[in-house]
Amino acid sequence: MEKILSGKPLAKLIRSRVKELIAEHGLSPKMLLIQTGSDPASAYYVQNIVSSGAKLGCDVRLMNLPEDISQAYLQELIASANDDPDIHGIMLQKPLPHHLDDALAGENISPDKDIDCLNPVNQGRIVLNQDALPPCTPLAVLCTLRYYGIPVPGKHTVIIGRSAVVGKPLANMLLWKKSWANASVTVCHSRSENLGELTRSADILIAALGKAEFVKPNMIKNNSVLIDVGINAHNSADGKGSFVGDIDYNACFDKALAITPVPGGIGSVTTSLLWLNLLKAALAAKGTNKKIDDFLDFIFKD
Repeated sequence: MEKILSGKPLAKLIRSRVKELIAEHGLSPKMLLIQTGSDPASAYYVQNIVSSGAKLGCDVRLMNLPEDISQAYLQELIASANDDPDIHGIMLQKPLPHHLDDALAGENISPDKDIDCLNPVNQGRIVLNQDALPPCTPLAVLCTLRYYGIPVPGKHTVIIGRSAVVGKPLANMLLWKKSWANASVTVCHSRSENLGELTRSADILIAALGKAEFVKPNMIKNNSVLIDVGINAHNSADGKGSFVGDIDYNACFDKALAITPVPGGIGSVTTSLLWLNLLKAALAAKGTNKKIDDFLDFIFKD
């Protein structure tokens, strides 16, 4: 097993498979990407999406909206995209400004175009282990574990964070009755008592709480697998800006069996899986309905 679970080779593999299928089916997938405000971590992710989409032959229409955008305008924009047959996928980049109701916005994205799994219909399908357009970050975690041959069935997997975007869907996906899931799952959050005891019991610890370098060595057990979903803007002592995860990577490195870096870890895979969902949606629009398992089997066929 690799010590550093880099997302770059897996992301490259996913993109190559997606590009192959796009060419094979003669597709020109188109995405509407809506960004509001200027959150630095969000802007970093958006730029990765735009640049990688162009390389795959996907058309990304970026709508960069001011932070004071109204809920009504956002709803109208989503409704227009739902009705546009040339747009196959809609992505609403989080976080939204506080005055906007992100749950309401997600509800209004058509389930067929909901490539980041914000619509309750797709979220419900995830809970029920039904086929859907799955949330990309949770799927990236599972794909990373599968790619590196890390056994998941029966392992105590602890998630720090219960967001509707990562923590909750990831917990449900880890419980799926699949050879690359079937975990025993504990979800921790800000009200969890004895957090350190819970995290030290984890065979696989997944940090998804959005707090820079929150997980320290005293919170993990020896030879555990550490998956870092966080990406946080960070200024070092010399004033230079960088991005760090929710796990103190340098401090935890020696104690871990394996660990994902930030950047270059789960985020890289997440972006690549966005194209997989866009591909799935574009194929469905042409009447070709393939399950997500079919795509994953194709990715990992070798």
